[in-house]
Amino acid sequence: MTTISRQVDRPPPDTGDDDLWDALRRQEPEALGELFTRYAAAVHAYAVRHTGSYAYADDAVQATFVTAWKQFSRTDVGPLQHGTAKPWLLAIARNELRNSVRSRRRLAQFLLRQPAPLDHPDHSEAVAARVDSEQHIQAVRAALSALPAHERETVELVYWAELTLAEAAAVLGVAEGTVKARLFRARRRLPALLEEHR
Repeated sequence: MTTISRQVDRPPPDTGDDDLWDALRRQEPEALGELFTRYAAAVHAYAVRHTGSYAYADDAVQATFVTAWKQFSRTDVGPLQHGTAKPWLLAIARNELRNSVRSRRRLAQFLLRQPAPLDHPDHSEAVAARVDSEQHIQAVRAALSALPAHERETVELVYWAELTLAEAAAVLGVAEGTVKARLFRARRRLPALLEEHR
């Protein structure tokens, strides 16, 4: 399994992603590899913070890039917006994460109906490195969960995914001024909420 969280986004060339986008529209497979190289880490970081789980984030990255390729294969996705593919990919990731939440709920309901296994192997050493990180993320997520959903998503996109206000507005389908207002309200509430969840 590739450890996506250790990769560093390669900054797009000075010309942005326009040439890459055109190659993707021509369905050139190597362009998908370049898209992955540039943005897998950003998608993974967003997904980790959104789910609080590296494993779920790994799955979300895979689903995001598979869906991206399918979109280029099935339809004309149109011209690139904002000079970068990052907001478009994060919009796909957002949808994939929503789908995975529904799938996990169905799986959890199924597992609850199954008999308990007789043997539980100890995997504590294998996951020890992730525990502290996931606990910290869970504490932050607990604070964010007290915010209204639209404010929480806005914070995730602007601060965790490092989108500009315009890019976050594009992902959320709202005006840039709405993004600013949501961030202002969230920043007023978050200090107290973070103190509660430490």
